Amino acid sequence: MDLSSIKHHFSWIDYLVFSLVLLLSAAIGIYYAIKDRRAADSTEQFLMGGRNMSILPVSMSLLASFTSAISLLGYSMEMYVFGTMYWLAGISYFISAPFAAHFLLPVFHRLNITSAYEYLEMRFSRSVRLVASSIFIIQMLLYMAVVLYAPALALNQVSGLPVWISVFVVGGVCTFYTVLGGLKAVMWTDTFQMLIIYAGIIAIVAEGSRRLGGFGAVWEIAKEGGRIRFNDFNPDPFQRHTFFTVVFGQALNAITLYGSNQAMIQRYLSIKRLRDSQIALYLNAPGNLLVLCLVCMCGLVAFARYHTCDPRAVGVIRKYDQILPLLVMDLFGSVPGFPGVFVACVFSAALSTVSSGLNSLAAVCLHDLVQPLYQHVTSRRMTDKQGIMTSKGIAALFGLVTIGVAFLADSFGTTILQVTLSIFGIVGGPLFGVFMLGMLFPWANTKGALAGLLCALAVNLWIGIGAVLYTRADMLPMNTLGCETSNATTNGTLRTTMVTPILNGTTLAPPSAPSGHLHLYRLSYLWYSGVALCVTLLVGLLVSFATGRTDPRSVDPKLLLPVADRFCCCLPASWRQRLRCSVSLDKSNDSSPSGPSGEHAMLTKPSPESVTEQSQL
Repeated sequence: MDLSSIKHHFSWIDYLVFSLVLLLSAAIGIYYAIKDRRAADSTEQFLMGGRNMSILPVSMSLLASFTSAISLLGYSMEMYVFGTMYWLAGISYFISAPFAAHFLLPVFHRLNITSAYEYLEMRFSRSVRLVASSIFIIQMLLYMAVVLYAPALALNQVSGLPVWISVFVVGGVCTFYTVLGGLKAVMWTDTFQMLIIYAGIIAIVAEGSRRLGGFGAVWEIAKEGGRIRFNDFNPDPFQRHTFFTVVFGQALNAITLYGSNQAMIQRYLSIKRLRDSQIALYLNAPGNLLVLCLVCMCGLVAFARYHTCDPRAVGVIRKYDQILPLLVMDLFGSVPGFPGVFVACVFSAALSTVSSGLNSLAAVCLHDLVQPLYQHVTSRRMTDKQGIMTSKGIAALFGLVTIGVAFLADSFGTTILQVTLSIFGIVGGPLFGVFMLGMLFPWANTKGALAGLLCALAVNLWIGIGAVLYTRADMLPMNTLGCETSNATTNGTLRTTMVTPILNGTTLAPPSAPSGHLHLYRLSYLWYSGVALCVTLLVGLLVSFATGRTDPRSVDPKLLLPVADRFCCCLPASWRQRLRCSVSLDKSNDSSPSGPSGEHAMLTKPSPESVTEQSQL
């Protein structure tokens, strides 16, 4: 196989298709800016869609928010390099979605909040809210920059599309329609972009399988190459991917997103009725499974195509996360417009993630930082008109910052990108941990929450950065016997190592396997959230009891998970009261929280519909 003849440039038709997708995305923003111009002076309309969004766009936006271009490139690379073990992560979606829908979502929905971190002030104090919000802002900025840069770099290597054009155009268009149309524009654009994503990956699987003799032939080639692996039931958490790690570790990661990430919480709070929000969340599970299956199938198609000549071994690509763009240019480079469809597919994933991030950052920054500061300085509340202008300014500013950081990422090199993605995965666990500390343990106080959050963050950063520096994940063998170039290895087989399980494709000199306390760095990245949750709860409770625990009777029950009533509903009422740690349900109808901060009483007033739905649940 001679890979040197693969086309590495786009035709004018490809650029036309790509441009049309960007123009349609911008047009959606313009449409909703005009359609809702009468309600344009409401921050509720801009940030929450008026809280009257329907199920379909919310479900599609939940799906699109973290179906990034990194997912499309990373899942396919995972199948090509490590095999199908990660495919089992599809099971985790049906664990995380019900848990989030029936335990986490009702708590947020009945509080009628905009920023998820308002909960932390109601339950603990403003300091906990500010620390959590600041951590979220930093991680989202870094993540969005990588989402813009990583696919641009990958596509540049195989299509010749300049990185600066990709970053600037996509980032600019995304910022434009987010600022102009608000959450409604973001959600409906997410819906449109998810349709593009589905169309693109279905076309790759269908046409790629057809050219290789059907997907049955693809599966057999992958099986012979050792890529079909579903039977690793080793419970060892230090093994990268096993059944238990992929299913339960990934389920915990998904719950972390559902329960602590503003981009997710903001979406299912944009629906008026709790039941509809739960339906949207349930629909997200099969949608995620479909994306996972299709992209994994793309990875197997790529392996079937290159199973006799690994393109990285002969220098055609520099990193394995470029394998899917290479496959498209290899199979469809001569088909006018198809490479453009693929580029539209990849960057639709980037657009949806970045737009969701910008809107959520605007909500968090306005409600958690700007409005409290404005009220403190001026001694009056910000008007709706001031709020909407400030929100748009914040979204535009974060859009420019994201583009700038994405440009800087080009000079940082690959290692900093790996650290950036590691931080994104690592930070979610401590944030989720502090939410669980507040919802599950009425004794927890502000000092415990801060200590648990910061300790878990420090532990996760230590493990995550150590994993980047000291560990490599062994990849499956790559065959080069069928290569027709002189760059292939002489023995026909290439074995190498990968840098980290979080960002793929960089080759460094393989270090010796860590031993002693360094063995902790080999912990599977899918358990980072679990480690953070345990550290947050343990440290948070110890510090709370050491510094004077909160009296459970003083905690508003609206801020707690009703675990005893959900799991022990058949027990006598007196027993359930003891299991509630003396928290009284009679206070659930009070208009103000009885936690340390009462100034946000108006935020905890549930709507009559919400109260009715809670009683039904």
